[in-house]
Amino acid sequence: MAFGLFSKKQKISNLVLTDEYIRYADVKASEPLTVEGIGERRLPEGIISEGKIIDRQTLEMIMEECVEEWGIKNRQIRFTVPSTYIILKNIFISEDIHDDEIKSHLFLEIGTSIHLPFENPLFDIVVLGSSEGKKEVLLIAAPEDIILSYRELLEGVGLKPFIADISPLSLYRILYYQDKAEAKEHEMILKFSAKMLTVSIFHEHRPIFLRPIHMNSEDNLRSTLDEGNEAPIDFLLEDTVKEIEKVMNFYRYSLHKGEQSVTKMILTGDHPHLHAIQDHLTNRLNLNIVLDQPAFEGEGGLVPITFHTAIGLGLKEVL
Repeated sequence: MAFGLFSKKQKISNLVLTDEYIRYADVKASEPLTVEGIGERRLPEGIISEGKIIDRQTLEMIMEECVEEWGIKNRQIRFTVPSTYIILKNIFISEDIHDDEIKSHLFLEIGTSIHLPFENPLFDIVVLGSSEGKKEVLLIAAPEDIILSYRELLEGVGLKPFIADISPLSLYRILYYQDKAEAKEHEMILKFSAKMLTVSIFHEHRPIFLRPIHMNSEDNLRSTLDEGNEAPIDFLLEDTVKEIEKVMNFYRYSLHKGEQSVTKMILTGDHPHLHAIQDHLTNRLNLNIVLDQPAFEGEGGLVPITFHTAIGLGLKEVL
């Protein structure tokens, strides 16, 4: 999903807005990758809710302060679309349709033979391959009004948004860059925040599945852990674990007829108790769950994993 013209002469910054945070990263995609700047601002509750901008005026004021503080006025911007609005859909079309004609073809089919849970989508595609006269295409779609609301916000504070991306792809680029992503594996990425878990699955370096899961009782979980009493964790994470198991079963039995299953799991995000969550999930799911680790040097030392989505945005034109 691209806006405007790409100019390599201008410096490009990367922004991630969630319900809780605004994060930015300047990345020099050299070898090794260099993180030239990062910034973070916590948002008051209710400014953004489930990915939708609720209080535009307050958010714009906060963004203006961030733009000034981080020195990114008039920058071109890559930004992420909230995962709560992203749809991944596998489409089969005639093999006779050339790759450069696929988007036009799908544009005509959406709303007739291709049904999405929202009107006026913006979308991108990934051609997965061809067999038996059919071409398999991954459709990545989001509501136009949601994307435009973020675009207009960024333009309103003196930025130049030109690429919208999805956070699972940005995170996967980090794994790929670090040689931690393997084509043969069925890799599930669990991105935990205070109120949301985003589950994505990749195979052969392609996104196959994406689902946001609302997390209950996160305030109770945080206060319980802070008090040093970890006994109720099993109970507090029970609904979340059940949802993860549902996704794993759906992937194995509905998508792959029992022939394939999740073989690798990566845990990341900005939840303050990822280690405790990792321990619980490892015991419950009987899988080796790898915890994402800081890997990039910034001016103040290793950059926290909470910036990996923004850094991964900076690799979009490279990987």
